[in-house]
This record gives sequence, C-alpha cells and structure tokens, in this order.
Amino acid sequence: MLIDPTSGPTNHALGTIFYVGLRDELPQPVDLRGATEPQSLPLEETAARGRLERLNTEGVRVLVEVIPEQWRETSNPPGLPRVVGTLCATLHPAPFNVRHSGVRWPGSLAQTVESAREVPVPEGGVIIRRHQGSVPVATLPLLDPDTLFQQQVEFVEGRNSPREVSNRLKEGGPLPLFLVAEGRTERGVLPSNFVLGAWMVEQIEPVDEARLRWRVVRTDDAETEGALRRRYLHHLVDAGDPGVLRLRKA
Repeated sequence: MLIDPTSGPTNHALGTIFYVGLRDELPQPVDLRGATEPQSLPLEETAARGRLERLNTEGVRVLVEVIPEQWRETSNPPGLPRVVGTLCATLHPAPFNVRHSGVRWPGSLAQTVESAREVPVPEGGVIIRRHQGSVPVATLPLLDPDTLFQQQVEFVEGRNSPREVSNRLKEGGPLPLFLVAEGRTERGVLPSNFVLGAWMVEQIEPVDEARLRWRVVRTDDAETEGALRRRYLHHLVDAGDPGVLRLRKA
C-alpha cells in the first residue's frame, strides 16, 4: 500500500491510501525500497502514478506498508476469510473484532525479511533454541523480546542437551542464545533458522530433583544483547555450524 501522509488521517491512520498492489507484480527480486518510484506501478494506474510523481517532486516521503499473507492452511484455497481479513487490516480505525491488529508492516520491516541473509555464528560459540512450531510471517512485528524469552526459552525440558549446555557455560562463561524459526513448508511462515530473538545467557540450572526441567538465566548485559540483535535479528544462521550448542526439548 502507498500512503500519502500530507492529507491527514482518511482511510488510513497515517494519511490516504492511494494505491494497493501485489508484491508479486513488483520487479524480481522484490525490493520495496523502489516501491515509491512511479515506474514500479502498472502503466494503467495513471492516477496513482501521477500522484506519486507529484509527491516525489514535492519531496514528500511516501509511506509503504505491507500486509503479509495470513492464510496458512495449504489444504484449503484462500477464500473469503483471507479477503475479509486483508481488507479489515487496511481499515481506519481498525475494527475491534479483527485478530492480529499488527498485521500491517512498514515497508522497511518487510524489506528486512525479504532480504534476510545468512550471518556466521559467533566464533566463541552460540546456543540455538528452536521455536516450538511454525511462525507466521505476519506475527513478526508482534514478537516482544522479553515475552519471547519467557514463553519459548526460559524453561526447557530434557536431560542431555540442557546438561551439556550448562557444563559449557560453567567452563567458558556466558554465551549468546538465538531463538530460531523451526522452518516449515507451509505458505507464509518464516524459513528455518531465521533468528527471532537473541540474548546473552550465563547459566542453565535444574529446577527439579530429577534434573529434567531447567531454567535458562540471562545475563544483565543490555549493551551486548543490543549488539547481538543488530547483527543477527531477522537474519539466518547455520544451525549445523560446529560452534553451535543445541538446546532442545527432549
């Protein structure tokens, strides 16, 4: 969606939506940074192209938003629920009964996911924890780092891998921990080893006598965690690298 911010809120909280198109129709590979160029619009969209040219000439920063694919069931064709959900996502003000109120993405975040690259894991090693289940692309902007840690990382089960990671931390000190997407073949989900969260971990401690349930303890190092996220968040890592310790559920 292209949004003119000079009009004030009309059909969008930040201005006026004056063009809606499909990413599939943009030049491949898709680069949303070029979506505000008039030539990115079909020739027959004369009104939208003219408005975009005028705004660019005036130096207006046209806003780009993306509605990611919300249909996840591969066995059923995308029908009325997908159409209604997509349309509701563009409404302003948003209706109260629509799920996933954050499905609209700024173009910059959408481009980040489109251009995710594989980044080498840290030389000193890293702990990998896989997200439990597939992660729809549309939920990415809603993933809060602290909530993610509490729900997906803080408590793990098992005997061997938690003990191995615990011993390594005792010997070598804190290590980065990445929560990565599990990776499924469904439409509209994040690819395998896409980094959803990054934290520094100082220890893993058992919370029961049988040593089958463990708690992951973060370090109090916001600066290092910030550096980790700038380098790794929303990129891909090689989970098969020799420097990877796997923290998995038994």
